[in-house]
Amino acid sequence: MVSAAPGVWLSLQGSALVRLYHATSYEQLAEADITPPVHKMLAGSDAIIRQHKAACLRITALLACQDLLWVGTSAGVVLSLAVPGKAAPPPTPLGLPQGHTGHVRFLTAMEVPEGCELRAGAVPVLRPTGPEQPSDAEQRDPTHPRLALSKAKMLVISGGDGYEDFRLTNSSESVGRDDSTNHLLLWRV
Repeated sequence: MVSAAPGVWLSLQGSALVRLYHATSYEQLAEADITPPVHKMLAGSDAIIRQHKAACLRITALLACQDLLWVGTSAGVVLSLAVPGKAAPPPTPLGLPQGHTGHVRFLTAMEVPEGCELRAGAVPVLRPTGPEQPSDAEQRDPTHPRLALSKAKMLVISGGDGYEDFRLTNSSESVGRDDSTNHLLLWRV
């Protein structure tokens, strides 16, 4: 269960459906089935693995972040869908090209600090902008003038068993080597 305007997203235990309910009237506003996009993402996988993951498919994690609902699955596929506004069509989940070989254990988000440089394949690095950089005390002082804030940069983090690139077919010798190793995957939002 996760809260996001205009209500609460809910998935029942063992279900492949996620539903949006209005926060005060409890009316169901939207429903999304994750089965079709997960099957699409698993299309390049070995037939036996694909059948096993499809038979056991369920939602394992939910996260609302910047007008997107992120969905983790037992198949290791991470999906995102736009949080619908009033009178919007039903949301369509989209599979992300990278995921886990096993269950998605959790999804979380963090704001990237101002001045932090994000590069693909690297850990975020804080780069001071020079001697005019305010001290820690000045940054915490609510009376200290600040520059206009731009939309915060966010990272969405998924944790799970193994790493899988769903764009590739699984004919490589390295497939399965890190299946039991826990991995954190990061997406810039």
